[in-house]
Amino acid sequence: MWFLNQTSPSAKISLGYITAGALMVIWTVIWFLYLFNNRVETTGIYYLVSGCLATGIILLVIGLMTGWIGRASRHADDQPAAITAPVAAAPTVAAGQPVAANGAAVPAPPATTAAIATPQNPNTTVPVVGVRNR
Repeated sequence: MWFLNQTSPSAKISLGYITAGALMVIWTVIWFLYLFNNRVETTGIYYLVSGCLATGIILLVIGLMTGWIGRASRHADDQPAAITAPVAAAPTVAAGQPVAANGAAVPAPPATTAAIATPQNPNTTVPVVGVRNR
């Protein structure tokens, strides 16, 4: 069938579950009506009929939910577009500077006074408190 080649995998799965569930519900209802009109002596067969009906309904629900989930995630099936614009350099974050949730550095408030720290070891650098490093 040509329309099955053009759909996502979740649509095919959904169609299978809906078809199987609908057929199971229809034939279970027919079986239940037969048993209702022709009384049997044991009640165990009604448990089997009820189980088949519940299974058919569950298959229908799974098919409907799979279709809904497949439509919601349709963008995941699409091919990503090629990136043509140059990628901007990621901002660098200095030690001790706050970072936002997206990874960008949060600008510090303007400093009114700056405390200057003298390094103990001349080979290491100590950031100045209150001054933004660039």
